[in-house]
Amino acid sequence: MRTTLLVGLLFVGCGVAEAELNDVGADVSSEEGELGTSTRSYVVLRRDIRRCVAPLCGGYWAHDVNRATLNEQYVSALDFSRSDLRMPEDQADVTGAADFEVVLYGKLGPKEARFNTRTFIVSSAWRGMPGIKFNEPTDTFFRVEGANIQCITAPCPSLRATRLHTTTKVLHHDLDVTRASVPLLDQNWLTFRVIEKDALVAGRFVDVGREKVLDASQVFVHLPDQTQSCPRYALAQCPAGKANIFTRNENRCQVPAGCAMFGTCRFVTPTCTEGYNLVSWPGGAYSCTQHACDPAFLHD
Repeated sequence: MRTTLLVGLLFVGCGVAEAELNDVGADVSSEEGELGTSTRSYVVLRRDIRRCVAPLCGGYWAHDVNRATLNEQYVSALDFSRSDLRMPEDQADVTGAADFEVVLYGKLGPKEARFNTRTFIVSSAWRGMPGIKFNEPTDTFFRVEGANIQCITAPCPSLRATRLHTTTKVLHHDLDVTRASVPLLDQNWLTFRVIEKDALVAGRFVDVGREKVLDASQVFVHLPDQTQSCPRYALAQCPAGKANIFTRNENRCQVPAGCAMFGTCRFVTPTCTEGYNLVSWPGGAYSCTQHACDPAFLHD
């Protein structure tokens, strides 16, 4: 009991709220946040496959995330006029996604005169990793940011996760995106997008030793993905028998890593999962070809 109290005092002394230590918070009330026409909320979509005259059929079924009760509503179309998704290719990144592969923030539009259907007015959109299936009923949706905390004892939580549609903030030590990844997906890039670039996470917390880890089952990248143009780097003047090699940084840019001697490499070109594009560059100890599978919806 004394140990628990001491740890709590140390955290509070560093500016950590008790709610964050105990994983508590309040749901946003239905009047303030539930899917409707007056306020905006976060929703996921599945396509309407019924066959009847449009707009009565052929749109989407939408429901809020992180709600105890599933309140699914039909929307006839997506209205992007109030979002940053002005280009047709950006809108196609949303409409071309599979069921539950996008998260939208917005609200219901007014009823149209003839059939009384509504559109969904999109304010912001996030696209999940293609082909990743996650269990929405048991997963929670979070926004994650760095937590600037200085602890006296280790391990020290360095991240803060906020549950969407609640005021709950949870301090944790690490983010694991393994389950949200396909083979050769750049997990360094994916983690950076979550912590620094407003990507959303669906997942759950697990205890790994003394650390609390957010185990992500899906990561949704904010659209349009604002990737800066990669700079042009000066290449090293490599001596005979050596060649320039590269690594990739958190923005998927190829960064010079010096010179490496030529050696024996395995000339096997991998195949990426559907929905991903193969990217290659020379790297490693013997300048062998390195590979990554980037989501095809990213626009370089």
